[in-house]
Order: sequence, then structure tokens, then C-alpha cells
Amino acid sequence: MKKCEIRLLIRPVCFMLMLTVLIVSFSYMLAPKDNTPEGGITNPNANGFFSEPKDSIDIAVIGNSDAYSGFSPMELWNKYGYTSYVSAEGRQTVAGSYSQLKKIIKCHDIKLVILETDSFFTKSKVIENTAKLINASMGSSFSVFQYHDRWKKVKMRDLLKKPRYTGHCTAKGQWLSDDVKGYMGGEYMVKTDERAEIPLSVKTALDAFVKTCRSNDIELVFLELPSQSSWNYKKHNAVKDYADKNNITFLDLNIDRERFEFDWKTDTRDKGNHLNSRGARKTTLFIGKYLNENYKLVDHRQDAKYEQWNKDFSEYSKNVKI
Repeated sequence: MKKCEIRLLIRPVCFMLMLTVLIVSFSYMLAPKDNTPEGGITNPNANGFFSEPKDSIDIAVIGNSDAYSGFSPMELWNKYGYTSYVSAEGRQTVAGSYSQLKKIIKCHDIKLVILETDSFFTKSKVIENTAKLINASMGSSFSVFQYHDRWKKVKMRDLLKKPRYTGHCTAKGQWLSDDVKGYMGGEYMVKTDERAEIPLSVKTALDAFVKTCRSNDIELVFLELPSQSSWNYKKHNAVKDYADKNNITFLDLNIDRERFEFDWKTDTRDKGNHLNSRGARKTTLFIGKYLNENYKLVDHRQDAKYEQWNKDFSEYSKNVKI
């Protein structure tokens, strides 16, 4: 190779190296150093797992608002002693779920992931999904793209400070609601052989999610919580096809709801879109029974290292009326 050709090659390589160093540096400086609202993090409750003791969470529940409305880690703890955290965000995409998974497994030795499946059909831009997928695949090193606006508020002393997470969510990511606004419409799970379409960009993120779980020896369960406004049998069929093809357990709690005495008149907070705390308790205890019968999970209730969970359950009990 001639010298002039080498020079032409070196310049773009050096440029890319410098650009990468700048992006990673600014990502570190602008990323929140605490998982509190004051620390500037998005969705503090979804990221509360950062401040839980290392390797203390065994089950991660990931998804959108259906997940944080319909799953109760405290009810699961009280009944079975399993430690779980709901890392869910409103309208979270599968690419966003993948990003959360990568963060969680850095902090905790997760044994089981429950992925909420309504997010498979959340509409989002392909470019946005791809960016989230690349960022997650690279260990979330490029958080500057998420937190680029923080330069307006971040203080100089916080730029190089090491992260110290102090936010504590006693409900472990659950959105607590005692509101009761029942669904009075007809049956929405009408059986059909038709299938909804899972977009290609979602399947790409989903494949990466599944691969990461398996490479880390993490059991994976697909879960759909009751939601008459966003779910139907076509979506059920599409998810079941993917689950069967990849040998993944799929629990659709929209089917045979009498198994856990679910009542649309009392168990939803917004006329059938999301569950309230009563509905979350019913679904969680049903899921807990299934997990207890099919997986080897540890009951930590008698372990002194988990005493804070008993305190958190007491606080949780004060804030819900079931």
C-alpha cells in the first residue's frame, strides 16, 4: 500500500476514534449520577433497581404501562418471598425493553425475566428503535443521545462524579392505584385464526432480547396482562407463534380470566386499559403460583439480608386498599 493511500485511510480512522471518545465522554458527563427525579433520570421508578443491593433482584418484569400497572412485586414477595422489580415505562418499545434488560443484568444476577408483550405492537419510528438497539448492544455507552438536554441543568461538579444511586421505590416499580373505573363492554377475546403482524424492527429487537437472556442463563416468560382496549386474539396468535418457534412460555391472562377470579367491574382503573392495585394483586398471585410450580426460585423471607423487603411491604400495605 502506498504512503498516500495510508494517509487517506488514517484520517477517517482518527476522526472516528476522536468522535467515539467525545461521544463516550459526554455520555458519562451528562448521564444522571443518581436515579432520583432531582438527579435528572427519566422514569425514576423504572430505574429504582439501580439502588437495590447488588444481586438482590431475582426476577425482572419489563414492558410498558400494562406491566407497571398489573404486576405487584410486593404481593409476590409477601406470598412467595421472591424478589422482583418492574422496570416498565409508558409506551416502552421492545428496543427500550432490551435497553432496560442490559442495565438490569449489570446490577443483578437475574434468574427470570418476564417480558410484557403488548409492547410488541407499540408503534414507533424504525430509526428510533434501531438507535436504542445499537445503544443497548454497546452497553448503553451512548447515553448522550438520551440525555443531551441535561447540559442546560447539570452542574459542573456533577460532570465527572461517580454514580451513586439513592432513589428507593417501596413498590419496586409498580404504579399503585385504588381507582375503580370498570369496563362494561362485551368480550374482546373473540377466537380467530387471524394473526396480527409483529414488525420486522420489533422482531430484530426481540431476537436480541431472547439471545441476551439465553447467553446469561436467564429463564424467559412472555406475559400479557388483561387489557381490553389494547389486546385481542390476533395479537395473541402472533405472540404465540413467536413463543412456540423459540420455545418460550407465554402466559396470556386475557384468556380464561375466571382462573384468577378477575372482574372487569372492579379490577381496572380506567375502563379496561390498565389494572388497579386490586387487579394487580389477582394477576400477580396467579403468576406467582405458576412460577412456584414451574421454576426453582428462592424464598428470601427468612433471610436477614432481605429485611428491607418486609419493611417495604409494610409501607406498601399502607398505600393500597384491596
